[in-house]
Amino acid sequence: MIAFSVGRTLGPGDLTIMVRDQQGNPVAPTAISYSIFNTSSNPPMLVSGPRNSPVSDPNTVGYFYINITIPTNWVDGEYRLVWYLQQYPDSPEVSIYEDFTIVNTSVPNSSFDAPSILMTQKLGISDKAAQLITLVRELLSDTNPDRNYHFRPPTAGKVVAGYNTRVGFIWTDQTILRFLNLAIAQINSGNIKNFYSYTVDSIPESWYQAACVGAASKCLMAEAIRWNADEFSYSLNGVSLDINKAAAYQGLAEVYASEFKEWITTLTANRPFSAGLRQQRWLLG
Repeated sequence: MIAFSVGRTLGPGDLTIMVRDQQGNPVAPTAISYSIFNTSSNPPMLVSGPRNSPVSDPNTVGYFYINITIPTNWVDGEYRLVWYLQQYPDSPEVSIYEDFTIVNTSVPNSSFDAPSILMTQKLGISDKAAQLITLVRELLSDTNPDRNYHFRPPTAGKVVAGYNTRVGFIWTDQTILRFLNLAIAQINSGNIKNFYSYTVDSIPESWYQAACVGAASKCLMAEAIRWNADEFSYSLNGVSLDINKAAAYQGLAEVYASEFKEWITTLTANRPFSAGLRQQRWLLG
């Protein structure tokens, strides 16, 4: 569950929603609003104004986010953001919710283990970045949770890209985007005789496809590291249970990492080039 500190100003990438039709295409809804409740109290208490209007992104159809500064009088606990959405004039209103946590902490003098997590702003996602993230998800088979992850436990109680209300993606957009930036940085410095300064938004097609392979390998390795902490073996009265997912993720990561390393070598190599001067066939004088 995502956590925010009091006094933090929320913006794009924090509490957001992307409205899509049945085909998965972004659409501008007829009406959309939100309310925030403190669910730690019994009964849940409304802590925001009722039916507030979110901010829309003029460059992205169907993308809305909340732009507020979390009040200092919000106490520690669990909160719920409820979106009220009417997609078309003749369609009924539906409610979609997302849970988050408020941590009332002083960041400079905090006993919170990682105050940087509360302070770090999420990366903005452009149209070009969204295309690259989608390609990385294709490499990871992380495009349709309902189809691909039947045995994963339930996650946040909300619709995930229109697929279901239980199972979420393994990797977030922010995680993939950060690994894309890292892969592009490796490509930029892949040749000691040349240095490039490509970014997610400026990298050419033949290069960003290699970057997506590199980002996929890093995503898999990060998941291997996460599962390392949860591995265990159990045996009692002839009943055994082993959870060892780290090695599987690491093996998949090494396949993509090897391909990425080889691709960088050929992609950034210096290629021979020749040029000549053109002159008149007959010289006068």
